[in-house]
Amino acid sequence: MPRTRRHIHAGTVYHVHNRGNERARIFNNDNDYRGYLGLMEEAAVRVPMRVVGFSLMPNHVHLLLWPEDDGAVSAYMKWLTGTHALQHRFRSVSVGTGHVYQGRFKCHAVQTEGYYYTCLNYIEGNAPRAGLVTRAEYWPWSSLFERIHGGNILSDGPLSLPGNWVDIVTAGPGAEQLQELRACARGSRPYGTPEWVEQAVASHHLLPPPLPRGRPKRR
Repeated sequence: MPRTRRHIHAGTVYHVHNRGNERARIFNNDNDYRGYLGLMEEAAVRVPMRVVGFSLMPNHVHLLLWPEDDGAVSAYMKWLTGTHALQHRFRSVSVGTGHVYQGRFKCHAVQTEGYYYTCLNYIEGNAPRAGLVTRAEYWPWSSLFERIHGGNILSDGPLSLPGNWVDIVTAGPGAEQLQELRACARGSRPYGTPEWVEQAVASHHLLPPPLPRGRPKRR
C-alpha cells in the first residue's frame, strides 16, 4: 500500500522525531552522537534547513525544523536518516540485519506562539526527564547545550527566547501540556489553538482529530 503523501509547508515549524527499530539504541557512545551532529550539519548544506531545536537520545531523536521551502523537511530527513542508518550498520558491524529506524519519521506542525515555546521546552528537557542528567543544560547532545556553548547547527527561531530560558527548561512544561504535546506527537497532529489546528488540518490534508470519548461536559 503506498504511503500517504505528506504536505509539509515552508514557514511552518515542525516537530520531527524518529526512534530506533524495536526501541533499539541508535547511539552507543560519544562518537555516535558527534557523528550524527556532523550529519545534521551536512544535511542542512545539501537541503537548506533551519534547525531551531534538537535532542539526541540513546534510542530516538527529536528535531524542531523550520523549512524555507515546501517539501524540504522530507528531503532533509531522507538524506539524514538514510546516511545515518548506513553508517550505524557499518560501525556496529551489522550490515544487512534489518532496519535501523522503526519506520518513516513522524512529524507534526507547531503553532509559532506559546506552543512553539512549549514544544522547544519539551525537546530540550528530554534528557533530565529520562534520568540521563540532573539538569537539561548538562546534556551535550541537545540544542540547549549548543545555545550555551556555541555550535554550527542551530538557526534563529521564529520567536526570540526569554533571558531565563534555561530556568524555564529546567522547570519543564506542565503535566497537561506534556500530555497534549505527546498526544499530538504520537498521532502526528498539529499542536496549537483549536482554531489554528483546524486550519492546519485543512492545509496539510489531514483527517480531523477524533472526538473525545463519552458525553460532552455540561457548561
